[in-house]
Amino acid sequence: MPAEITQETLNGLAVDRIGDDGPRILFVHGSSGGSWYWHGFMGYFAKHGYRCHAVNLRGHGPNPALPELGKVSLRDYVEDVQGVIEALGPVILVGHSMGGAIAQVVAQHAPLHAAVFAAPAPVAGVKFRNPPMNLRMALHSLRVIPAMVRKKAIKPSYRVAAASLFNCFEPAQQKELWQQLQPESATVAMEVLKGSIEADLSHVRFPMLTAVGAEDRTTTPEMVRDIARYHGTAFEEFPGHGHMFMIEPGWQQCADRLLAWLRQAVPESAA
Repeated sequence: MPAEITQETLNGLAVDRIGDDGPRILFVHGSSGGSWYWHGFMGYFAKHGYRCHAVNLRGHGPNPALPELGKVSLRDYVEDVQGVIEALGPVILVGHSMGGAIAQVVAQHAPLHAAVFAAPAPVAGVKFRNPPMNLRMALHSLRVIPAMVRKKAIKPSYRVAAASLFNCFEPAQQKELWQQLQPESATVAMEVLKGSIEADLSHVRFPMLTAVGAEDRTTTPEMVRDIARYHGTAFEEFPGHGHMFMIEPGWQQCADRLLAWLRQAVPESAA
């Protein structure tokens, strides 16, 4: 953890933080992830006048491990995020991948200044589109199906992660990043695939943005565009970037574009 970033406990969860003044941003990680991959964005936005927080969802280190993690539902994670927002007050909510699905559900009722769905998984209303895979990748993906059916905790294989999550990194970096991934709830994966969780944002009046990397092989740009149209949000596509655009080489360009949108959509006086 960078020296300037500290950690506190909110709603019983480990939350990283940096920055003392300005509007609050709460970052939510995706499947098998953690607050660690938001650290670059946190430092960047803190330098631009924001107070930044990144939650570690239940069962994800440094929180205690959960023996029954595989049975945790998306709504359990929604409760995690809602509790942190209650402790912080109104925030700009930024959710990535699975965290993007969580953010869509939270945005229905939470007191937010804005919401950013970053390479989000879909909720009901938009069908999950499996990205194109070669036969080898498809076989590796099929291996997790028994664990999903039994509601076990799952972690993507190295081959799948390298091809779908870390395709914009060199092989040595892919291995290092894969080793940082944690097991994830199979129940959440099934909920996303089935489209069993709904989020109605038709009544929301705060600004919303949906963003994706043009080279994303996990939440494809076509599907993410569908999510933006479904909720009526602004849309940003980052050329040359993939699913993990916040830590990929050149990530600062993505942060620049998000900052520009925030400054236009959410004036500091309104946050």
